[in-house]
Amino acid sequence: MKFFDDKGLGQLFATGAVLACIFPALNYAISQVMTDYNRSYLASFISPMPLVLIFLGFFGFILKRLDAKITEQRSDKQEIEAQHNTLLVEQEKQRKLLACIEKAKRQWETSMDMVDDMVLLTDTEMRIQRCNKAVRVFSGLSFAEILGQRLPDLIPGLAMDQGATEGAPFNYYHTASCRWFYVASYRTSLGNGADGLVTTLHDMTEITRITAELEKKNQEISDTSHELQGAIDEISTLIQRVVAEEDFGIYFKNDFSQSCYKIMNCDKKDCPCYGKGSGRCWQEAGTFCQVQGQLPQKSKSCSECHYFKAMTANPINMIGEQFNNMMHILEGKNKALQAAYSELKQTQSHLLQQEKMASIGQLAAGVAHEINNPVGFISSNLSSLHKYSTRLGEYIALDTELVTQAGIKELADRQADGKKKYKIDYILSDIDALIRESLDGCDRVKKIVQDLKGFSRIDQATRQNVDIHECLDTTINIVWNELKYKAKIVKDYQASIPVACFPQQLNQVFMNLLVNAAHAIDKEGVITIRTWQDEAFLSVAITDTGSGIAPENVGRIFEPFFTTKEVGKGTGLGLSIVYDIVTKNHHGEILVDSTLGQGTTFTVKIPFGEV
Repeated sequence: MKFFDDKGLGQLFATGAVLACIFPALNYAISQVMTDYNRSYLASFISPMPLVLIFLGFFGFILKRLDAKITEQRSDKQEIEAQHNTLLVEQEKQRKLLACIEKAKRQWETSMDMVDDMVLLTDTEMRIQRCNKAVRVFSGLSFAEILGQRLPDLIPGLAMDQGATEGAPFNYYHTASCRWFYVASYRTSLGNGADGLVTTLHDMTEITRITAELEKKNQEISDTSHELQGAIDEISTLIQRVVAEEDFGIYFKNDFSQSCYKIMNCDKKDCPCYGKGSGRCWQEAGTFCQVQGQLPQKSKSCSECHYFKAMTANPINMIGEQFNNMMHILEGKNKALQAAYSELKQTQSHLLQQEKMASIGQLAAGVAHEINNPVGFISSNLSSLHKYSTRLGEYIALDTELVTQAGIKELADRQADGKKKYKIDYILSDIDALIRESLDGCDRVKKIVQDLKGFSRIDQATRQNVDIHECLDTTINIVWNELKYKAKIVKDYQASIPVACFPQQLNQVFMNLLVNAAHAIDKEGVITIRTWQDEAFLSVAITDTGSGIAPENVGRIFEPFFTTKEVGKGTGLGLSIVYDIVTKNHHGEILVDSTLGQGTTFTVKIPFGEV
């Protein structure tokens, strides 16, 4: 091993050169000093060489220390250079690794951008961290504008639950673009312990459309394959039903998809079919185009009609319509027969009802007359009894006063004990109340008798001007036994003009409506009677808080013999008679408004007219 390296040897030569230059000067200086003291004996013996040797020894020590220091620095430098080389090697490896990573990243991004599906990476706050090119194309925004947005803001209606595991895939419809997507989500880690969610959206629009079309075609094929057999089976079933039920109103179900007036280019608004949906001419106004009114195009038969041809192009529809034509003719004849039979039954029931009401009226009038006589003398006797009781009270008071004035204590005490024993004071006070209550009962009996006589109206069978409120109050009094246990009566009388009518018949109308209202109330309720008038009509509305009428029954309640009551509790003639009295006998109107479970209102409108 070298004591000095090349650089250290150069430093040593440089130091020696300096000393070589310094040494003569130093030697000369010492000599001069010594010369100045030449008189000293010792000076003659001292030479500058020892000092030089001492100096050289000290200089050698310094050189040795300097060499050790230089050797130590050289070793540190070599170690640093070795570490530097190692770092350079590692840096080169990392550079190559980063280059590979960057290349793989570019390849992956390029691959993801080539994918048609939208892929998004979001954090726990649903903010977008990464996405592929498909997202940018779909949204029309740049990557810089997309990153940082919340997923529900970028794609409205699409939100994933970050707190849950991978959600079940689902179909999502994007309203703005009218596209269907198959959405799947997966949990992932964003690093540093943060969770995220990878969401993919696969466009299913075309597949959904094709699937729907295929399903539709398959359904059409399936329907077509069963239509003919179904039509034959249905017609056979309908014929069997007609035979069994004797109902000719049974039709083959053919649904027309277009309107007659459009196919026929009809612009006449008075045409029975104008402005209406699909339908059959014979169901509108007649049979086989024998319609009422004027038609722009009129055919001799349906087979010559363009609308009929268009709607029956399908052989199944043709078979069905031929069957319907036949059933329509049979139905018309059957309806005419049924109408005649119903009219006969209705006339018979009305005659029976009128005879019954007339008999009831005569009986009521007779009963009223018979009751009126005894009630009259009972009332008179009670009046006399009231006068007698008053005089007896006055006499007892006078007797008491005289006894007191006589001053006979024993007699006064005996009288007081007698009055107390026989409760004379209580009897005198209570007898007036008893007589007043009895007279009030007689008045009520008189009122009932008068109302019964007024309700029968035996002497008022002709048309006359009457106060409608009197008719209502009379009827309420007659049927009060049916009402008082179920309903509270609320009166709102606003009409003020008498109306020309048949009072007895209107009493029958109001009686039927009030009794029906009471029957409609299950336990307790309210019956409101309201009257008002306008220029043409006097109206009476009777509203109950009962069970109401089912919508399917509202249109049938005025039919004879139709009833929703249990067997034996109703004949079904009450409202039919009401309808005839109001509409036929008085040329008025009767309206019904009912809500199931809330109640019903019947409104009777009687026109003003002369007697």
